[in-house]
Amino acid sequence: MKLLQSLFIATVASHAYLDHGTTSAFLLPSTIHSLSTNLSKQVLPQICLRLQQRENENPTTQPYKKKRKEITLADLKNELLKNPAALNNLNKEPSKKKRTRRRTENPQQKYVYAAQRKTKNQMEDGSDDILKADEGSVALQNANRFLAEARRMGLTNPASQHCDPLMDGKEPEIVGQIRVGEEETGSGAFAYVIYKPQGWSILGSSGVRGGGSASSGSSTSDTDTNNSSDNPTSSSKEEITKTRSRIRRVKIRDSKGKEEFLEFDEADVLALLSVEERLEIEASGGSVFDQKGPVMDDEEDFRNSISSWNDIENMSAEEREDAGIEDEDYDPTDIPDFDEAAVLALLAPEELIEYNAEKKTLENENNLCENPANAFERYENLSEDDLDLAVVENLKRIKARMNKKSNTASFSSVPRPSVVAWLKEKKMQEGTPIRGGNFWTALAGASDVDDTGLVLLVPKENSKNVFVDFTEYIAVVGNGNCIDPKAKSEVPKEVINIDLISKLKRNREGDVAQAVRFSVSEHPSTCASIISHAQSQFDDGIRGDPGGNPFDRRAPRRLIHCSSIAISSLLFDETVQSEKELPDDIAVLTDRLNNHKFRRGSFLGRQALQENPFTNAYREINGAADGFPGWTVDRYSDWLLVQHDEKEYRGPLPSIHDGCTAGVYLLPSNPNRGAMGSKENIRPFLLEGKPAPETVEIMENGIKYHVNLNRDLSTGIFLDQRPHRAWLSQNCNSDTHILNCFAHCGAFTVAAATAGASTVSLDLNKKWLDRIQPQLESNGIEFDERHDCIYGDCFDWLEKLEKRGEKFDVVILDPPSSSVGKKKRRWSVKNDMDELVQLAAPLVKKGGLLWTTTNSASISPIKFANQCHKGLENAGIKSAMLERIQPMAVDFPSIGPQPVKNLVWRLN
Repeated sequence: MKLLQSLFIATVASHAYLDHGTTSAFLLPSTIHSLSTNLSKQVLPQICLRLQQRENENPTTQPYKKKRKEITLADLKNELLKNPAALNNLNKEPSKKKRTRRRTENPQQKYVYAAQRKTKNQMEDGSDDILKADEGSVALQNANRFLAEARRMGLTNPASQHCDPLMDGKEPEIVGQIRVGEEETGSGAFAYVIYKPQGWSILGSSGVRGGGSASSGSSTSDTDTNNSSDNPTSSSKEEITKTRSRIRRVKIRDSKGKEEFLEFDEADVLALLSVEERLEIEASGGSVFDQKGPVMDDEEDFRNSISSWNDIENMSAEEREDAGIEDEDYDPTDIPDFDEAAVLALLAPEELIEYNAEKKTLENENNLCENPANAFERYENLSEDDLDLAVVENLKRIKARMNKKSNTASFSSVPRPSVVAWLKEKKMQEGTPIRGGNFWTALAGASDVDDTGLVLLVPKENSKNVFVDFTEYIAVVGNGNCIDPKAKSEVPKEVINIDLISKLKRNREGDVAQAVRFSVSEHPSTCASIISHAQSQFDDGIRGDPGGNPFDRRAPRRLIHCSSIAISSLLFDETVQSEKELPDDIAVLTDRLNNHKFRRGSFLGRQALQENPFTNAYREINGAADGFPGWTVDRYSDWLLVQHDEKEYRGPLPSIHDGCTAGVYLLPSNPNRGAMGSKENIRPFLLEGKPAPETVEIMENGIKYHVNLNRDLSTGIFLDQRPHRAWLSQNCNSDTHILNCFAHCGAFTVAAATAGASTVSLDLNKKWLDRIQPQLESNGIEFDERHDCIYGDCFDWLEKLEKRGEKFDVVILDPPSSSVGKKKRRWSVKNDMDELVQLAAPLVKKGGLLWTTTNSASISPIKFANQCHKGLENAGIKSAMLERIQPMAVDFPSIGPQPVKNLVWRLN
């Protein structure tokens, strides 16, 4: 070691002498002494340690490695002289970067950057002023943030929000066929060009469509039962679920206090019981582990088991707490004793009448709020003269609801119609049966559920025998500056020709709608394949595409239509070319140059509604969105109701001699509806034609409703909710229980009742509720104990229904935009919707639906969704998921976000 030290000192000294030359020779002794002292204390021990580590490495015992670069002592000396600061870092490990990010005040929340907070605030305010990121367009940024919000609320796949088929009786249509197989007949002989309506899938599906997928435990219709044999996978899943549900897990505690879990099969326990014991269990609910109390022998025992809620002195502390009575404020001695007759003798006759009326009203309210079993016990022994028939009738309805045992929601399963299944059935009727299912493939055209127009169905085995010469698509571009980030296309750009047909820009406040033609030559393509090309060309999405912005769907579906297909057979000298005109939802935005008028009694975009034999009530002109600001025209059978803002020009009207219109009523409108109601004689009046009867019976999706055209500001039905009522009429069954809050005249109630559902309608105005029973009877439905109308404040009654323990499969919330309650407190959807949702959510059964809807223009779609989601969280429901966002119908086009927001939440 000393020899090495001397050698190194000498080497450094000579290096210093050579560097400085003779002018520095006199410094050589002091330099050598200094280097000797510093190196002996610092560098040499470290160098020797490293050399010793290298010598300890035995290359013969190590696996073969690539030869490492060696460093000599002289090289190490040179490096140290070049960088003396490296002496302090020889044995130090690299330090990790310290965390400098500041956290938010609430440590339970995730850290949110300032830019994220700004984006969230802009989303809630509906603002489009968003800063561009380093990558991606503004349309892509908008879509990503809206899709992230949808996923946060449980809507994991917004693009799956497909439209429902129209209830107009129309089916697909074969418009052409071509031979593609060697055989003359059979499944593989022909390829078909078929016109596909909206809402039809190619192969079909067995699940519930329209946001009503049946939850576990929900009942299914006969359609599902018949189709279960065709889907062995689904039936096996049901068997597995049933098997798992019989496995029970209980917590047990031994003598030492140690807790353990014990699993066992319910069937094993039931096997130990006698026949009589098993029959008793089945009669009381079917499971010994589902019992929540002792088994009652009869109804009298059940009544006696419930304590009275009418006598405060007999209440327990818990009962007084549930009833809202504070224990510290209750003292029986504070209740004074007095003679009621002596007090009444002091009242004037008018005061006595008023007192008796108020007393009877209070007694009726208390009777309705108490437990129905106790109330029936009280009234059973009264004579007919002492009975209040209205109260007893209401108690019967309450008892009928309370007897419903299932806590799981029940809906009918409605399979989506299939083009292949329709084709198979049609060929069977023609005597030329073909195969169905996956034997076919959609080679070109309208292949998705939302698409309309022509589709080419080809047998898979002969798909190479057909050549697609030409396809043409019409799409409406303008989706609120939001694109679908997942849109992809296998069609090369070179084979696509893009032409602009029309552009709606005037008075649309930035919501430009462009009709574009996409022509694809000599290449297979579908409607979905042109989406990415449209987005890259216009930096905007297809109108109504939920894959871009599920909260703001400005059309009832993704507006793409396959208008033309030309194909050739590669086996035979055959060609087919087919064309199909535009549907109403696209024509209303593209065909205004030549057809912006009434034709055969119907305005542009309403021709299919006018020809629909099951619907005769819809909107003919929707104000500025149809090109006529301040001018709306609604059709109710043979009569029209016009609302006109006198500050704007008058719009068109059909002739009363066209055979479709008997009369026209006019309502001078004011943007402030409250101002209209405050003025005298502001009611619709007959403008021309013959007057309508007092009650006009209309039809919507085959269901009868009653409206009045000259009595009130409201006719009795909101035409923009037609898709929601169609869902109720198709997906409810006899086990479905509906609570319709803010029921108005009960249009939702009538739609659900026609499917067999039991209903409760709740509204503050008794005048509107009185119109429900006649509408039910017009549809052949008896207004019995399965249907109830409650007159009162919705906020108060939601709390009362929860205290009773009532549960519903669907709870509908359609409140006014703003109102003043009994306590004179101003309530508005914009600021207080979460409060209403919090009250209503506990009333929904497991797997049930909560509908939230509003027509308030002062709240953006995303903010309305956030308000509802906040209410669900405040109610302690963590499993709520946003399942469906229902857009408005074709006769309600919009400029910008649609004014009516319809959200469907699933509560599992």
